[in-house]
Amino acid sequence: MLSSATLWLVNVAIALLAAVNTVAWGFAIREVGAPKPSIEFLTRLVFNKWFIIAMASAFAASILSYIVLQRMGVLAGRFILTTQMVATILAAYLVLGERLSMWSWIGVALMIAGVLLVGVR
Repeated sequence: MLSSATLWLVNVAIALLAAVNTVAWGFAIREVGAPKPSIEFLTRLVFNKWFIIAMASAFAASILSYIVLQRMGVLAGRFILTTQMVATILAAYLVLGERLSMWSWIGVALMIAGVLLVGVR
């Protein structure tokens, strides 16, 4: 059985993978451009290094998420996994330069507060 501290470390790893995924998607979109219904677009996308990183990070996060959900239960586990959203928002802001409104920052604070309230036993 994994300890509570170990589950939190797994969750941090998942959040970091979510941040990597966000950045990779941002760079893939910048490099590949708008989607087009063509083989050329699909080929450029599938062989784009950022797309490959995005897919790999999403897969790894999914496998680790299974551990959290199995150990904590779906309700608590899904709630704790909202730290992925926080990591996504922060990565988009810090690395991709996306703008956040005041409401976005309030949402981030509420998500962090909720995770702490639900995750602390």
